[in-house]
Amino acid sequence: MQDADGLNLGIQWANKNAGMTQFTNSGLPISTAIAGANQYNKDGTISSSLASALGSFNGIAAGFYQGNWAMLLTALSSSTKNDILATPSIVTLDNMQATFNVGQEVPVLTGSQTTSGDNIFNTVERKTVGIKLKVKPQINEGDAVLLEIEQEVSSVADSASSTSSDLGATFNTRTVNNAVLVGSGETVVVGGLLDKTVTDTADKVPLLGDIPVIGALFRSDSKKVSKRNLMLFIRPTIIRDRDEYRQASSGQYTAFNNAQTKQRGKESSEASLSNDLLHIYPQQETQAFRQVSAAIDAFNLGGRP
Repeated sequence: MQDADGLNLGIQWANKNAGMTQFTNSGLPISTAIAGANQYNKDGTISSSLASALGSFNGIAAGFYQGNWAMLLTALSSSTKNDILATPSIVTLDNMQATFNVGQEVPVLTGSQTTSGDNIFNTVERKTVGIKLKVKPQINEGDAVLLEIEQEVSSVADSASSTSSDLGATFNTRTVNNAVLVGSGETVVVGGLLDKTVTDTADKVPLLGDIPVIGALFRSDSKKVSKRNLMLFIRPTIIRDRDEYRQASSGQYTAFNNAQTKQRGKESSEASLSNDLLHIYPQQETQAFRQVSAAIDAFNLGGRP
């Protein structure tokens, strides 16, 4: 889960003869607003620079122009909430590592050179970004399972928050490497991370911006609060025979089918057809199913698959 709240308030002043106060964190420079307002008063058209500035500005902007004085008030409040839930599921044999990877290949610039003909030659490598899970189970007495876990959650950082845009992409990575002992069918919290970042920015006129109450007229304040909460849960289940394997497989299919049915709002007749397919599904033994079933049978007989 990731939440972000921001607040930006600022006042900018300008005088035709004395100069101006301009703050970059406001998102709308007063110099651009004044130039566009002057042109609009002359011929009734909005300048391209003013149109571009207004198009990229979020929030409310109010301007006052009287005589030689101009004032621009800007205000913006933002709130962002992201809730990402990933539920990977994987089947493996005892003491065999399983790997689960869901993501995308992101091109990363690793080198650049210019040839004699002034042609630029770039070298690019691809980095996997997404969710990676490696788990190695070891079954012990009493249905206890020892799990060696490696999990990584990665993403490409926002270009706005990246400080090395000239050097290539920046990646956000959160990794957990540990070993836990848990009973079959029990859920354990592998790890958790709560990250909170508070950023306060104040652009102000020296001395005037520090005056109580009226100092707000000569200051532009920006505050951003970001919270990220990462929780990892894992639940191992020992599959002893073919029936339990069929039950686990059909359970995953049922959950997927119900989610799809609810999302698309299917009619009852279509849901009935899906239920009929559910009864057929466990009987369709794919090659992977036969391999796992053979391994289980061999294990029960004390042999090797």
